[in-house]
Amino acid sequence: MMMRKHFIHTVAVLLVSLSAYGQQVIERDYHVNLENEAVRSYMKEVVYEPGDTTLLDNYKINVKHIEDWPLPVVVDIPTVNADSVLIECVNNEIMPEEFYQFKAPTDNNTYEIFNLTPNRIYQYRIIDNEHVLQQGKIYTEGQVRMIKIPRESCNIRDMGGWKTVDNQRMKYGKIIRGSELNGELSTTEEGINILRSLGISSELDMRAWYNNNGNNTSAFGFQDEKTTPAGEVPTYYYTNNSGQLPEHMSVFNWQYRWRKEFQFIVANLREGRTIYQHCVSGRDRTGYLSVLLEGILGVSYSDIIKDFELTYFAFNLKSKKDSIDKVFNYIEKLRGTTLRDKFETYFLYELSVSASDIDYFRSEMLEPDTSDETNVAIHHVGNSRNEQTSDCLYDLSGRRLSAMDGHQLYIMRDKDGNVRKMLRRRSY
Repeated sequence: MMMRKHFIHTVAVLLVSLSAYGQQVIERDYHVNLENEAVRSYMKEVVYEPGDTTLLDNYKINVKHIEDWPLPVVVDIPTVNADSVLIECVNNEIMPEEFYQFKAPTDNNTYEIFNLTPNRIYQYRIIDNEHVLQQGKIYTEGQVRMIKIPRESCNIRDMGGWKTVDNQRMKYGKIIRGSELNGELSTTEEGINILRSLGISSELDMRAWYNNNGNNTSAFGFQDEKTTPAGEVPTYYYTNNSGQLPEHMSVFNWQYRWRKEFQFIVANLREGRTIYQHCVSGRDRTGYLSVLLEGILGVSYSDIIKDFELTYFAFNLKSKKDSIDKVFNYIEKLRGTTLRDKFETYFLYELSVSASDIDYFRSEMLEPDTSDETNVAIHHVGNSRNEQTSDCLYDLSGRRLSAMDGHQLYIMRDKDGNVRKMLRRRSY
């Protein structure tokens, strides 16, 4: 992809240390915005107000699948007398930590790592037969975490990263939405393993019985309600019906189905599972459920529309923004001061969802939004001779780092007025 050059930046190589085997270890860092150019521009420039017409066509280039793929981290592979090397990549600043391993062939001098999470600092190592050849950090940027897997399955992305009205943000790694994996839009065993490596351990299938000739089963082999042992939460839910459109907002049968889907999600979140939710293409049924989930969390009108429209970067189709506006027209008539209040009214009194499930869903899906902290510098300590600050620096989570890495250290004030040391990362 020619556009990749705009987003991938590599810090200069420094040969600074020796491994336990007496060879030099290459220290190299990478800085990558994971959003491809079209998605990045759309996310940055588009803000919707109720009644606006879609702006999607200004950003699409209509290349199937390519536009819904993320950019990779392109890691340089050291010269070695082996067919492959092992790349280990870990982020231990969150719980549970993210840990990935990749077997990289050495017949090329680079390897593309896909599907990392935005706004993370990963430690990585390149290993040959337990010898560390190269190590450093990978700094990822962006908001949308799009996911690439083999074959026809597409339109796969993490629902995390969206801000809410109360200065929180949806967590990454909780719910991943996408297309079917074992129908017309199928993937390979490798694709399933990639999704498993992202933590997926339950599946919500919204296809109708006729979408897959009545043979709907979990692509991951998860258990449904009939085969789950007594007392355990099923990992697979098959809705066995179609529909779930804006005109169904007040229809009991569809309200019942939305309630069951929400309860399945909450039950699996309580079990610590990451959920893969999908229909056939991940567009309509998946899109409408996502609108409800984001609405109850307090995501803004504009961002709910944008998440819905991101689907169309995978398909050469016209946006159905007008259909989502019908959902909002229905919700706006309900009791409540804010949009989130009105979605809560819908969940409580029309879907008959319990308040405790709503509270748990919010607590599990949301975290404080600290993305703007690096723009609140109140004091530069570059000239400080204070022992506490002159010989060390800290990343965005407060973790002490061992080297300056070309960045600047600031004293930062957070949203609660507390002062702490913060690393201000470069912006590309």
